[in-house]
Formats: sequence, C-alpha cells, structure tokens
Amino acid sequence: MMDGTPTLRLVQHVIDNAPLPEKSTHVRNCTFEPLHFRTPPALVAAVKAAESLFVEGTEKQHVAVLNYSAYGKEAIKRLGCSPDAYIQLALQLAYTRLYGGARPTYESSMTRRFLHGRTETCRSVTRDSVAWCRAMLSPSSDNEERVRLFQTALATHTRLVREAVEGQGVDRHLLGLRMVLHPGEAKPEIFEDPAYAYSSHWYLSTSQVSSENFTSYGWSEVTPKGYGIAYNIRKECLVIHIACMRNEHALNSDHMAQYFETALNDVRDMLLKP
Repeated sequence: MMDGTPTLRLVQHVIDNAPLPEKSTHVRNCTFEPLHFRTPPALVAAVKAAESLFVEGTEKQHVAVLNYSAYGKEAIKRLGCSPDAYIQLALQLAYTRLYGGARPTYESSMTRRFLHGRTETCRSVTRDSVAWCRAMLSPSSDNEERVRLFQTALATHTRLVREAVEGQGVDRHLLGLRMVLHPGEAKPEIFEDPAYAYSSHWYLSTSQVSSENFTSYGWSEVTPKGYGIAYNIRKECLVIHIACMRNEHALNSDHMAQYFETALNDVRDMLLKP
C-alpha cells in the first residue's frame, strides 16, 4: 500500500529532474512476434472473479468532480487564510446546508517527522466551526459577525492540524490503548461510550494531496452514510473529488458538489465584502 503524499513527492521528483527526450527523426525497422501465454484455469477463474467484484464495487459508487475555477490557493492566501483550513470550513458550510447540521469529519494529518509516523486525525468539526456555520445560516447575523466567527474557526482548525502533526492528537493515542488490550480483557468505559462510537463514525472522510501536475484523485467513503472527499488545492483553481455509495441513505455526490461550490463562493464574498 502506498500513501498519497510520498507517492506524489516521488512523481514530482521525477517530473522535475527527468530529462525530456529529444525528438528523433530516425525510423527503426522493428519486427514483432506474438507472445503466447498459457494461463492456468485457476488463474483465469480468479481474474474473472476479481473483475466481477470490481464491477460490483464501482457500480455502487456515485462520483462527482468539482472543477472550481473561480480562484485557488493564491487568492485564498491573499485573503489571509490557510488554504487547507479554508477548504475544510467551506466543506462544513456545504454539509450543514445540505443536511441541516455538522457530523464527525476526519482530516488526515501527516506525522512523518516521527520514526514510523504515518497519520493522525484532525477533527474538523469544532464548536467554533459550528458557530460560524450557524451564523452563515442565520438571517440575523451580519457580515462582521460572520467574518469574526470564521476567523476564530480558521485559527482553531489551524491549531488542531498543527497539534496533530506534532503528535499531540488524541485518536492514535486512543487506538494504541485499544490495541494493547488482551483478548477477553474488559474495555475501558470510554470505548463503550456511545458518544465515542458516534464521534469516530466518519460521515466525511477528507484529505488533500495538492499538485499542479494532475487534476483529480480520490477514494470512496468509509461509511455507507458518508462521503469520501479528496481535494487538490492548485494555484489558480480547486479540484474536489466527491464519492459516496448508491444505497438506501440517498446520498448524492452531485448535490454535495453543488453545495460545495456555493459555499466556496459565499466564503470569498463574505471576506471581500466591505
């Protein structure tokens, strides 16, 4: 298994350092011979089974890609915002408008500064993000209040990401405590608490891998009731890949993309309003 960040760095290194091949006018006379494979019946059956499983899985997915060209990373930075925190808050606004409230959201944060470090969870839903979303939905909130609440939520999210990257998150610590339990050993009360179970049920599973050299990438949801959202923050545009399951929960990636686009427009307009 390969993570997105090291894979991207490897590809970026190749792009930046590999010499471009020179065009050649030389025409080579090549002869080709067919290769005949003898494939065991068991392997043929395994390939067909894998193909059926793949088709079944992809048919259950509903995917939308939002190519947002109104602005990108450079414009967000000129507004004085962290691009990642900005996108996360816009996502919270989109989801709140579409579903009437916030739900547990996972953002992957890298812990590669540590030996064998991989990821930690940044929990994007906070009291500050909820307060800002409510202000955006309230006709009685003026723009000054909304900007103030947005800046507070932005600072909170940036702090949480920094803490996660520095190894100060909570989720991997709690996972470690669960992993050291012996078979048959009673679980601590926190792991039996319904609030803990709900807070770890990721209705939004999100992360960014940003590059100017590719357009879209993504993954599926981690719960039948949720979305998998991958975003590429490019200099002059944003590419948002949204996936969910086609099932009885009636989620819709196209609708999510529409609400995301509206939220991105509204956040920009809010910050630019005199």
